[in-house]
Amino acid sequence: MKTKLILKNDIVEIERLAGWVRSFGREHDLPEKLVWEIRLVLEEVVTNIISHGYADRAAHAIEISMVNSERDITLSVRDDAQPFNLLNHSQPDLETPLEDRGVGGMGVHIVREIMDEIDYQRKADGNLVVMRRYKH
Repeated sequence: MKTKLILKNDIVEIERLAGWVRSFGREHDLPEKLVWEIRLVLEEVVTNIISHGYADRAAHAIEISMVNSERDITLSVRDDAQPFNLLNHSQPDLETPLEDRGVGGMGVHIVREIMDEIDYQRKADGNLVVMRRYKH
């Protein structure tokens, strides 16, 4: 079963996203840990799009869908933001003490660690990220 949510590029939408993920988890009787991980991943991805993806202050739509299958949860995020392939983003140096690291980069790292598969495509009208989390 597929469900879809369309958010505005406004940080206040993160709260609505969180509620939508929790509802999806309840509806599909998903384990709490899995729901928390899905929520964290989507919040990181959407926050990055809102915070860094747009050069203008115009309204933009971010489309998110989730599919629950026997094997996995598939998350899709589509936006019309500037190109950003999180697979090409460099990994943070986890050996360097926090106080010596630059700001940023941990969100993408978290997404990569939680998700089992990530695919990125640049479409003519924007970015499409498809992520899968297996039900281990």
